[in-house]
Amino acid sequence: MARYQRLTDFVRSLGIEKGVHAIAGSAYAVDTDEPVFHLTFDDGPNPEVTPDVLDALDEFDAKATFFVLTSRAQEHPGLVAETMARGHLVGLHTRTHTRLSDCSFSQLVDEVYTARKDLEEVTGIPVEWFRAPYGAEGARSLPVIRFAKMKSLNWSVDTHDWKGLDAASPIGGWRQRIGSGGVALLHDVPSGETVGDDDAQGFVRKGDLTRALLRELQERELAPVSLPELLATGPTLRRAKLR
Repeated sequence: MARYQRLTDFVRSLGIEKGVHAIAGSAYAVDTDEPVFHLTFDDGPNPEVTPDVLDALDEFDAKATFFVLTSRAQEHPGLVAETMARGHLVGLHTRTHTRLSDCSFSQLVDEVYTARKDLEEVTGIPVEWFRAPYGAEGARSLPVIRFAKMKSLNWSVDTHDWKGLDAASPIGGWRQRIGSGGVALLHDVPSGETVGDDDAQGFVRKGDLTRALLRELQERELAPVSLPELLATGPTLRRAKLR
């Protein structure tokens, strides 16, 4: 962390921060006045959670992007197929959700390049979008991501749902960050080990969290559009998180 902060301070001192974001940064939102918003889900597919999330999206005619782990996609190829059949985009979230800055070069190749090829055997179509675990791309991992011919997407609204959110008021802590052109980070896996664990702790189920967010968008007259539709509304905003 200290080394990353020193690098950040050095880049800022040179006055090239905007250029670094433009070249190395991941998309995280769109600069637009159009009433659009995009939902993304990480870490699945999960047979306890993903089907209910898909049903929630259908109820609001919403389209999302699912950043899946290749290891889980290979365990549940039917869920990946169902996700795509319902009109959602599937992207790569590495093979095993390891932090890329902790990987050796051979691990990076497996977690990104080879994992993409293996995921494409499940999807049957090219996988074009990537999200690094924790949204963190390292200086060593960026060339591997680019070599794998993938584009990176992060987020402007972090729901922190991985911590477990209060079922009575699941979006209260981050409602103010929702706005036109934004991208929300959610997860289609339990916050604990199982959905039963979440219920026991009073956490909102991810399908119900999805419904709550979509109702909020509906009240604000923000359309829950697909990623291509979002990107078509204005210039892409980029930010580098090189850790």
